[in-house]
Amino acid sequence: MNIREFIRHLTPGGTNGFAGYVPNSAGADDTSLACPTWPPDLFAIAGSIIEHSGCYTLATPDRAALADHGAFLDKIIEAAQAWNLDCFHPPGDVVGLWDQLVNEFGTVDISAVCKNIETVRCLLTLFAIADEASIGAGWDVTDEEVNERTFAALVMGSMAYKGPDETFMVHLPHSLCCAVAPDKVIVLPKANTATVGCTIRSLSHYLALLPPASILEPSWTWTSTTDRSTTKADAALPYDVRLLLVPFPYTVHADSFQLNSGQGKYGSDYKIPAYFSVVQRWLDGPEGEGSITGERMARDLFMPLIHEARAQSGEVPNGIVLPECALSTIVAEQLVYALKDSGIEFLITGVLDVDPETGKAYNRAQTFVMQDGEEGAVLRQQGKHHRWRLDKSQVDRYALNFDRSHDNDQWWEDIEVDHRQLPFIGLRKDMSITTLICEDLARADPAMGVIRSVGPNLVIALLMDGPQLAVRWPGRYATVLAEDPGSAVLSFTCSGMVDRSNWVESRPANAIGLWRDAGAGGRTQEIGLPQGSLGVLLTLVSAKKRQTTLDGRSDQELARKLTLRNIVPLFLANRPKWI
Repeated sequence: MNIREFIRHLTPGGTNGFAGYVPNSAGADDTSLACPTWPPDLFAIAGSIIEHSGCYTLATPDRAALADHGAFLDKIIEAAQAWNLDCFHPPGDVVGLWDQLVNEFGTVDISAVCKNIETVRCLLTLFAIADEASIGAGWDVTDEEVNERTFAALVMGSMAYKGPDETFMVHLPHSLCCAVAPDKVIVLPKANTATVGCTIRSLSHYLALLPPASILEPSWTWTSTTDRSTTKADAALPYDVRLLLVPFPYTVHADSFQLNSGQGKYGSDYKIPAYFSVVQRWLDGPEGEGSITGERMARDLFMPLIHEARAQSGEVPNGIVLPECALSTIVAEQLVYALKDSGIEFLITGVLDVDPETGKAYNRAQTFVMQDGEEGAVLRQQGKHHRWRLDKSQVDRYALNFDRSHDNDQWWEDIEVDHRQLPFIGLRKDMSITTLICEDLARADPAMGVIRSVGPNLVIALLMDGPQLAVRWPGRYATVLAEDPGSAVLSFTCSGMVDRSNWVESRPANAIGLWRDAGAGGRTQEIGLPQGSLGVLLTLVSAKKRQTTLDGRSDQELARKLTLRNIVPLFLANRPKWI
């Protein structure tokens, strides 16, 4: 497939992302191959060719001609700035490069791109301009930044748009592209640029190139919560982010694990594995009092913890985090509604639901983002990507005896693994988070490549696991993400499972969480839960850092990194009876 054929494959409806708004730009003999008018579309097209051809390996500056390369980078920035000043018309340099790509190099086969240095230079230049033109995309834009970040302002406006008609960004929240559909390639905002390795992920600051939605459907949600940094000067300063960790359930009884089907045989010599389910006994409440509701949880536990956190730190926590399977969707929604005026910005929790009609179970992570001036919150959720496989050593450690058979040593979690999703949440002006569920942290497919491309500032893994020790598996996988793409990582489990794991230990470990600072060589900290404590307040520091792409472009310290400042356990004078 040659370059022209590849572009048509990506944009069967044409390359004009503003179709119906702005006529096609000049520059191509075939108007269906006219220069893209929307930077994320140009980024997707050039980036896909670069990735498929492997020519990103040629982006490293020639050390024998650094002055020339510096001038080349200056022209990229100038073209990106010019495009932002006249956003509906790509500048002449961009149109000229595009015309060269489709008319002069259009018949070059993708597999032969690396052999044609002029084609490579053209592609890398278009890719870099599209990236630089998209500076700030995915986050808020201040009034003084609008002229410099017109495209970011358009993205922000489209994400916040609530009218009856669709905006021109028809693929939101799953992609920033207009002309390139998500079933071809996806483009999302980016927070961190990989500083190690030689990949296309190392070649952009502001946009991430992702695989089609058929593999994994990511999304980006920008919040409308108030930004503490309202000016350029303020945006450069470090600021604190506070997370309230609530390790509920505090007790997990053995009958919370049940055998759904035992190991069996079928056919001539085939075996079907055993399956188990988790039952949320901790939501049943004391005998005679009925199930625990979200309103009751808010009144008896969460609001008192928020007040105690404020007393300890001087501010309301920014967000609340609960472990895997902690709540049901109904209870989670009730809890969020009850906390809507508490001052928190977001709540992340694991939920477990069973469809009453089919009996199928769904293990999900839900992120609720409170919206200014609105009741309730925006919900983004994802199903668990991989089933938990319990083995005999884990069953014995947790003192579980749901299977009376001694012929089996493995049990699979009986949940549905349906269409895989991965929401990213843009918080404030410069911070993004995403969530994984237990086993998903350890598996490379399908989420890890997407996370490394987007580079969220914080990855939160919700677990139903034993103590979170640096020497155990969450610590190993947290280190990988901390180094590439440079995300801070928090793994977090419930107190009840930590207790069950500790029964066989002579020296019990009370670590409900494990924190790993962003960056190579960052701090790894176990988060303990002292006896009698019902929650932990983490204070994180978000500070600016400088990043450089593979071709030498700097982000001028616009990126942020998260580090752990302190940990404060929270105690309540009145412990709720139902926990």
